[in-house]
Amino acid sequence: MELLSSLLVFLTSCLLFHDCRKLDGYKFPVYTTESCPESEIEWNKKSSAFNCSKESSYACFPNNETTELIEFCYPLRIIIIPYDPSCVSLGDGCFVAEPFCKRKWIKSIRPATHPSHPPTKETVLINTKKNAEKDVNLNGEQPDWTLITTSCVYLIVVSVIVIILYIRKKRTSVRRDIESVGMLFLQVEEEDTEGTSVRRDIGLQSVTMLSRLKEEENTEALQKLLDSGGNVNLCDKAGVSILHKACKMGRYHTLQLLLENGADVDLCDKAGVSPLHTACQYGHDSIVQLLLNNRADVNLCDKAGVSPLHTACQYGHDSIVQLLLNNRADVNLCYKAGVSPLHTACQYGHDSIVQLLLNNRADVNLCDKAGVSPLHTACQYGHDSIVQLLLNNRADVNLCYKAGVSPLHTACQYGFDRIVQLLLNNRADVNLCDKRGGSPLNRACQNGHDSTVQLLLNNGADVNLCDKRVVSPLYKACYNGHDGTVKLLMDNGADVNLCDETGVSPLNRACQYGRYSTVSLLLNNEADVNLCDETGVSPLHTTCQYGHDSIVQLLLNNRADVNLCDKTGVSPLHTACQYGHDSIVQLLLNNRADVNLCDKTGVSPLHTACQYEHESTVRLLLNNGADVNLCDKTGVSPLYRACQNEYGRIVQLLLDNGADINLCTENGDSPFFFASQKSHERFSKSY
Repeated sequence: MELLSSLLVFLTSCLLFHDCRKLDGYKFPVYTTESCPESEIEWNKKSSAFNCSKESSYACFPNNETTELIEFCYPLRIIIIPYDPSCVSLGDGCFVAEPFCKRKWIKSIRPATHPSHPPTKETVLINTKKNAEKDVNLNGEQPDWTLITTSCVYLIVVSVIVIILYIRKKRTSVRRDIESVGMLFLQVEEEDTEGTSVRRDIGLQSVTMLSRLKEEENTEALQKLLDSGGNVNLCDKAGVSILHKACKMGRYHTLQLLLENGADVDLCDKAGVSPLHTACQYGHDSIVQLLLNNRADVNLCDKAGVSPLHTACQYGHDSIVQLLLNNRADVNLCYKAGVSPLHTACQYGHDSIVQLLLNNRADVNLCDKAGVSPLHTACQYGHDSIVQLLLNNRADVNLCYKAGVSPLHTACQYGFDRIVQLLLNNRADVNLCDKRGGSPLNRACQNGHDSTVQLLLNNGADVNLCDKRVVSPLYKACYNGHDGTVKLLMDNGADVNLCDETGVSPLNRACQYGRYSTVSLLLNNEADVNLCDETGVSPLHTTCQYGHDSIVQLLLNNRADVNLCDKTGVSPLHTACQYGHDSIVQLLLNNRADVNLCDKTGVSPLHTACQYEHESTVRLLLNNGADVNLCDKTGVSPLYRACQNEYGRIVQLLLDNGADINLCTENGDSPFFFASQKSHERFSKSY
């Protein structure tokens, strides 16, 4: 324990000496004195005179040369006495210099600087004169093993401290390097909006290599890293290599150095994207040339089958397209969906690349797996200059894809008039239908492209050419409410009453969707207001079903038959009652609708209103003379139907209007019997 205490004192003193050596002279006031305090009273006086605080202690002992006594306040309570024949000894509360004293450790006594703080009682190692003489005798007889052991321990401790300080310094240096590299790499990563973060995936050397790519030319530093064992083919979790990064940022010399050090020129990421793909995407011509010079596979496709040529065509890099073609890129190599580079260039509207591909024998009529040709693609995206280029290079103007859709269909669908005119000028078949029978005119009418419709009509389009469901262009225009197209078609001889395969007329369809202005146009052009479909449903029926009050009034004003029934005997009033459109019921009644007109099963409008629980409609019918006791062919009265469905409010309304509670069905059941039975069932369930 004593040895451990001594070791602590030694280490602390070393720190003290280290601090003193940092400055010239002392860091605190030091004074010479003729004598040290010889009693506790003198000690306290000296301490007060020096203003020693609670954290420091008054001290008095010989200087290093033992030529004089010095006194001072110092924050450390532990001091070391230099080796000298004379040393400090404490006896009877006094400091005295004694001869024959070897180097000893002592602890200073912290005095009380204030009456409320008495001096602390600490263990003091006392060397009396007797002890000193005893030590001298022992030294003469045998070696001082304690001193030897202590010295060895000191040496070991000092060595350990030195090693720890060295390791700490190295770690600090490495940490600073990592922080510096990390900042550089973060700058690289900020630019990489498409890449995957690799900070957690790669080592310090490789991160550093990536960070060097941020700088324009730093091949020396990169070479050092490569020489120190950096993995030139290291990839992140997405499989993106350092080579990919260099290609993306256009670092020519960096790329050259990586290739010279064995980087795999065709190393692909997990999506199958090669460095050449990346360089083609970002438009770095010199990088592409360097990769090709290093035997990059010009036709290596990614997992979707996209080649570098596809990529260059997509992003519109003409010079790179030429480079690839000069290095035997397959101009007709398609990816998995059958899309060729020419398709891609046509889609993105790169005229010069289209011309370049055609000059290098691209197949102008090569279709994808759905049968879509480059001409279809150009028509779809509205690139009229490319359409002209393709037509000039013998593109088949009537080549249809698998659904039978021609380029003219496509152009008409999107309303690209200039392309439509180009196609027509190049002998496109204006009446060529798809597999569903739809003509180009049909598509233009469906989408309301009036100018396109006019172009087609001017070039001989059949205005009444129907598809396989017998849907005419006029029908399509009415369905979607394109009034301008409707008028244009009717002005060009469209049959206003041409029905579809189920007998639904354009007027009927316009009524369904509430196209008031379209209905008005049709009626003004002699549309048959009472033309029914194959089930006998008239335009008025349809309008009553969907609740379009204004169109009901328009039809009635144009002599629609208010009591015209369908094939099951259902009148427009029945339909309005079924759906609870009270305002339409009132309109029909105001226009002489028969309130008691029954269908083929004898069901009256009042039956229907009771069946569907429309209380306000029931009241309206009763107020307009509906027969409250009119039964259907099975003898069921409106009251019976209301009781059957337990519509209490309607039952009461019917009773208030004279409904016969004992009126029986053909089975002999009356509303009263039925109501009693229901009441009994509820009563039985409650017990």
